[in-house]
Amino acid sequence: MTTVRFGTDGIRGIAGETLTVEIAAALGAALMEQYPSALVLLGRDTRPSGAELAAALSSAIQSNGGSVVDVGVIPTPGLASLIAADTRAACGVVITASHNPVEYNGLKVLGRDGRKISDDVERRLEVRIEELLHAGITIATPSPLDLDLGAQYRARYQQILVSAARSVNATGVTVVVDAAHGAASPFVVAALEATGATVYPFAMGDGTINDRVGATDPAALGTEVRARGADLGIALDGDADRCVVVDEEGRIIDGDVMIALIALDRKERGLLGAERVVATVLTNSGVERYLASRGIALERTPVGDRHIAERLSTGNGGFGGEKSGHLLFTDLSPTGDGLLSAITVLGLVARAGQAIGNLADIVPLDPQLQRTVAVAPGSGESLMRDPVLVAAIHAAEKRLAQTGGRVLVRLSGTEPLLRVMGEGPDATEVAVTVNSLLEVATRLVRER
Repeated sequence: MTTVRFGTDGIRGIAGETLTVEIAAALGAALMEQYPSALVLLGRDTRPSGAELAAALSSAIQSNGGSVVDVGVIPTPGLASLIAADTRAACGVVITASHNPVEYNGLKVLGRDGRKISDDVERRLEVRIEELLHAGITIATPSPLDLDLGAQYRARYQQILVSAARSVNATGVTVVVDAAHGAASPFVVAALEATGATVYPFAMGDGTINDRVGATDPAALGTEVRARGADLGIALDGDADRCVVVDEEGRIIDGDVMIALIALDRKERGLLGAERVVATVLTNSGVERYLASRGIALERTPVGDRHIAERLSTGNGGFGGEKSGHLLFTDLSPTGDGLLSAITVLGLVARAGQAIGNLADIVPLDPQLQRTVAVAPGSGESLMRDPVLVAAIHAAEKRLAQTGGRVLVRLSGTEPLLRVMGEGPDATEVAVTVNSLLEVATRLVRER
């Protein structure tokens, strides 16, 4: 029987294999035990497998006393905003695998506040889903849903975006926006045009989601920016919670650099909470020192935008982000929204009055290297406990610590990967240390 686990971004797997309609139906039934007679908002990205998973999930919710609004194709942060604004909704589910390839899909549960549900609730759902799958679950035909109502919800999100965009004056700025053929495709052009910017659309849903486009592969966007002579490019991922920026020469701007630039811009404007930034343990130490020299404290959390959101909720507003492009603005959205992030970046560029590449060049970064090792699904935790790997990690930590560097080894929360990060003032030393760890991990994986 398939083992169902919530990772960093919900339950995720290959559609039809490790993520099935039975799992979706079991989640729907389990949600109705957690939230009896609830109204659940459903959304999805553009993956072909999404509609079938949505139907199974909807059927199970209805069969177990709940009701459903199927919002259709919408960014994850869009559904989050709609849940938070709708007092009748108890929770929501987004059917998406975010930045993963098209063969993957996922089930991401959002609570009443639009944020990811707590670890405790996830554990209870996991147990119940396993029980339901073991007992056998029947998938009934879902009752017809009001498609016009779904369209009304999508229109509400579009208005949220346009309202935010109208607070920015980016007239004269030209931008290429890459929607990764994903959930942002129906929304992003109108949203960015409302800033006054000239917008050139790219990868707008007429191809395969995340296929050599989007936030995880912005090379084609860089080429398009140069061809258009645009001021910058913005790449989103499949469910549009990430925002990656490309400068006027088509160069990818490091995500940590963007965090620094936004933090400095917020402080210059005197925004609430601008004296602090919340980021993860992956954020470059050079950025931390640079911000500190300008009176901005960087607070670190474990990897995952959930942890950033939780830390921000304990302070007086503020901003946070991950180097992957997840940016969180508590005054705009309950979760990271790539489209709102894009609007924010356009405002920053317009106010600066200079090329974003020039702005990025002033932010210092320590040499940092990140690599991955593929592991068999379900074997990662035992690998992390292997005495040989534990000893290698300790040796690597000691080696880089001698020059003020650091090592971080962790399991991915979204893919069957071991991630290794090394950072320090000496790029050669960092590379040697990371590669030695990779050799040990790769050998152990082969031997298993």
